[in-house]
Amino acid sequence: MKDLARRVWFVTFASLTIFIVYEIVKTVLFPHISVITSHAITVIVAAVMTFFVSRYALRRYGGALAEIQRQTAITEETNRLLGGVLATMREAVIIVDSQMRVALYNQAAARIFKLPAATAGKAGARRTRSELQDVESGMARRETLTARLQSDLTTFATGDAESTRAFRLTDATRDPAINRAFAEVLSEKNAVDLRVEIANLQGSSFHLSVAPLGNELVLGVFFDITQLERLERVRREFFANLSHELRTPLTAMLACAETLLTGALEDPGNRRRFVETLYKHATRMTELISDISDLSAIESGQIELTLKPVRLAPVVGDVIALVESRKAEADITLNASVPDDVFVHADRRRLEQILYNLIDNAVKFNRPGGSVTVTSAGGNGSVVISVIDTGTGIEATDLPRVFERLYRGDKSRSRKTEGSGLGLAIVKHLVHAHGGEVSGESNPGGGARFTFTMPTAAPQEKADSGISAARSAVDV
Repeated sequence: MKDLARRVWFVTFASLTIFIVYEIVKTVLFPHISVITSHAITVIVAAVMTFFVSRYALRRYGGALAEIQRQTAITEETNRLLGGVLATMREAVIIVDSQMRVALYNQAAARIFKLPAATAGKAGARRTRSELQDVESGMARRETLTARLQSDLTTFATGDAESTRAFRLTDATRDPAINRAFAEVLSEKNAVDLRVEIANLQGSSFHLSVAPLGNELVLGVFFDITQLERLERVRREFFANLSHELRTPLTAMLACAETLLTGALEDPGNRRRFVETLYKHATRMTELISDISDLSAIESGQIELTLKPVRLAPVVGDVIALVESRKAEADITLNASVPDDVFVHADRRRLEQILYNLIDNAVKFNRPGGSVTVTSAGGNGSVVISVIDTGTGIEATDLPRVFERLYRGDKSRSRKTEGSGLGLAIVKHLVHAHGGEVSGESNPGGGARFTFTMPTAAPQEKADSGISAARSAVDV
C-alpha cells in the first residue's frame, strides 16, 4: 500500500509540475490573450489532467483491492484446508508462540490435554494493521509458497484471543519434559525428539517431535506409540518364552543322553526310564513346533476352513472322551450340557481343536477332585459355548493377556504343567476365522470361564442335514 501511495503522489506531483510549466509557457508566448480565454483554456487543461490522474489512481487502487481480496481468499482456503487436515489427524498437534501460549491445536490434542474441544483447529478472525500492510505490499513482491504458508500460520497465531491465546502450554500440560522441549526449540531453533508419557492417560506413550516454525512459532506433534511398544514387548516376551520352552526339554534330553552314554545303557533298571524321558520331551518339542506352525498358518490366513452344519453335542462328546483318555491320571470330572439339536456352521476339525485346547487347559489348571463343564446357549444368530472349570482361577492382571502367544501368568504354576503355551492363541485366531468372538473371565480361587461364539447353522441347512435324511452331510 505504501508503494501504491508513493506512485499516486508521484503522478500527482508530475501533473502539478506540468500544469505550472503550461501556465508559464502560456503567459510568455501569449501575453495578449484575453483573461476569459486564458481561464477557459486553464479550466479545460486542469479538467483533462485531473481526469487522467484520477483514472490512474482509481485503476491502481482497484488493482490493490483485487489483490487484497485474492490474498484473503487464498488465506481462507489455506485455513480451511489446514483445519480439515488437523481435524482428521490422529496425531495431536500443538503450535505455541514465543510467549509459550497455545496458538493452535487440533481435536486429538484437545482429547489428550486440558484444552476445550470447541475451539480446536479454529484460526483467529482478525488481522493486525501490519499484517494487512504486508498483504497489500505483497502485490509488488509476489510471495513464495513458503512465505505465504508462514503468513497463514502467523494469522493463526495472532488470531482470536478468546479461542486459544487464553491458554498457556503449562495450562495444557504440567509435564516438565514437554514444556522443556518447546522452550528449548524456541530458544535454540533446533528440532527436538523425545518419548513422553501423559499423566492423565495411564499406559499411553507418545513420541514428541518439536520443530521451529519461523521465528515466532513452534510446532509439536505427538505420535501415539503405545500399540507399537506393546507389540514390541509381546515380541520380546514371545522369544524369551520360546527360548524357555525349548531350553527345558532340551536340557532334560541332553542330560538323559549324556547319562546313557556314560554307562546307563548297561543298566537295565534305568535305561528304559531315560528313554521314556527322551521320548516325552521330544514329543513336547514336536507339539510346540507343530503349534507354532499352525498358529503361523492361521495368522497369515493360509488355512482353509471347510464350513458346513455341524451337530455340536457329538463333537463335544468326542473331545471330552479324547481328553479323558489322555488325562486318565487326573482326578477331574468332565461334564457336558449341550442340547442335541444345536447346530453350528463350522469346520469340524478346527472346532474340535478349539474345544480340545480349552478343555485341556481347564483340566491342567484345575484342582484335584475338580470338574470341567461345557455348556451352550443360542441367541442372535450364534451359539455361545462355554468351558467352565473349578480351578485356581486367573489373576486380573494376567487375564487380558492369556490369549497372547506363549504367555504364562503364574510362572511357578505353569512350570508344573505340560503344554506349548500356544493353545489359547490358536483358539482366538480360529474363533475369529469362523466369525466368532472369544473371551475369558475369572476370579482368583473361583475357577475360570472361557466363552466363544460360533454362527448358528441356517434352518434350511439343519433340515437338509437331519440324522435320518442325510446323516453324511453333517459331521457327527
